[in-house]
Amino acid sequence: MKIYKFKKLLTVLAATAMLSSCSSEFLEVEPYGKSEASTYYQTEEQLQLGLVAAYDMLSSDQMNGWNSPFVIKNLPSDGLNCGGSSAGDQPQLQEIDDFRWHAENLAVRSVYQTNYFGVYRTNQIITNVINAESDLMKRMVGEAKFLRAFYYFELVTVFGDVPLWLTPPTGLTEGMPRSPKADVYAQIEKDLTEAISVLPNKSTFEGTSDAFRANKQAAQGLLGKVRVYKGDYTNAIAQLESVIQTEGSEVGLEPSFSTLSLQSTEFGKESLFEASFISNGDNWGNTTWNRDAHDNRHVQLSGPRSLDVLEDVVPEEDAKLIAGWGFLPPTQSLFDAFEPTDGRRNATVLDADGLKKLYGQKFNDGWDTEGLVRAKYTTFESETTGEGGATPELNYTVNWRLLRYSDVLLLAAEAYYREGREGDARNMLNKLRQRAGGLADYDATVSGSALFDAIVNERRIELAYEGSRYWDLVRWGLAEKELGDLGFVSGKHELFPIPLDEINGNPGITEADQNPGY
Repeated sequence: MKIYKFKKLLTVLAATAMLSSCSSEFLEVEPYGKSEASTYYQTEEQLQLGLVAAYDMLSSDQMNGWNSPFVIKNLPSDGLNCGGSSAGDQPQLQEIDDFRWHAENLAVRSVYQTNYFGVYRTNQIITNVINAESDLMKRMVGEAKFLRAFYYFELVTVFGDVPLWLTPPTGLTEGMPRSPKADVYAQIEKDLTEAISVLPNKSTFEGTSDAFRANKQAAQGLLGKVRVYKGDYTNAIAQLESVIQTEGSEVGLEPSFSTLSLQSTEFGKESLFEASFISNGDNWGNTTWNRDAHDNRHVQLSGPRSLDVLEDVVPEEDAKLIAGWGFLPPTQSLFDAFEPTDGRRNATVLDADGLKKLYGQKFNDGWDTEGLVRAKYTTFESETTGEGGATPELNYTVNWRLLRYSDVLLLAAEAYYREGREGDARNMLNKLRQRAGGLADYDATVSGSALFDAIVNERRIELAYEGSRYWDLVRWGLAEKELGDLGFVSGKHELFPIPLDEINGNPGITEADQNPGY
């Protein structure tokens, strides 16, 4: 089921005013039919329009070129290379892949700006809804708090200390200094706690046009994740168990791992929260680049380059791969992380030589590849459309899964391990291994450091291409060990730099406030 997303041409630009960052440089546009934000959010309909704009930033992936935050967070990891046609193709992405990023990198700036656009839009709602009288309005304010927490969690994870804007800027000269990570985390936890109290269960939205909305299990899962990231394992367990206890009624694992990144499981029981995309019906003659598109064109970016159609690639699916543009190809290191019998391997990484032997099809390795093909978030013909003259390469509609139930289980395993509950940790991992198929359960001999190693590897393979691997290694203190040969420098690459444009545009920050090493 594809959920319709309201487009940007809403009558309310109080909610969609484009903040160039959460420096004070936002566009003061006088839109048609403008209402002042401070007096606008008085009805459910008005609040609804502003809230859709706040959700919209989750899928605004091509607003600044090929710079989707969901994609960019993967680039420094050891699970994929940048790829493309050459070393000069999309240099902002090549720099991140090679640990050459800097404060003027356009992709880093896009991650910063996109999330602060989201913060700005949620602040417009949270600040200006004075009297949320109906239960629906209270719920929608809760959704805005969930979204603000989500955007700030993205920011604090990759930038560390960040400006903590809780109200919209009042003018171009207003600045905001960076707040300590602890303060940002405290606000994230506050927002999520308040959201949990008013959000409905996931099943409330199931099968409806509201399935894209934040729900109680998503908020509890995200709060548990935040607490694991900050090392508060006892309180993380409380939230994660709140989600796990609803398995069967609200959440669960999909039967087949191979379908997790396909449209057929969108808003399903395993997907707690996702970014929604639709087809614009674009073709080569009418498409516009570097805009706030609503199709998921980054899937086309990630497909294997110059690949003829391959049939029956996904197990138990009548699927075909079509040619993409060769970015983000998987590494041999990721392929080798799977046990040979792990059913997740062929649903994540495909051996290109094996495909040629099986299907007699052409495969062009392209640049920066290791002879492997992605089988997750890639160019399956089923995930796009050519209807009405649309060009399939420009109209992928598969949604990014931003929080899965499997991540909740993995986070619970980690928290249980840290709290000395090794049996519970193994049980969480074994749920995923049983779904994968072909694997033995972890038994009591997998203990101590071996159990932690198992958690590290299970997160790597279960969540491949989902933006977790690199930031997991950083928070575990393992990045230098695992990525040092690839260019990681301890004391520098744990964080992205604050973009130079944001320093220059925010009177509250100077270059002396930059992250170490930049």
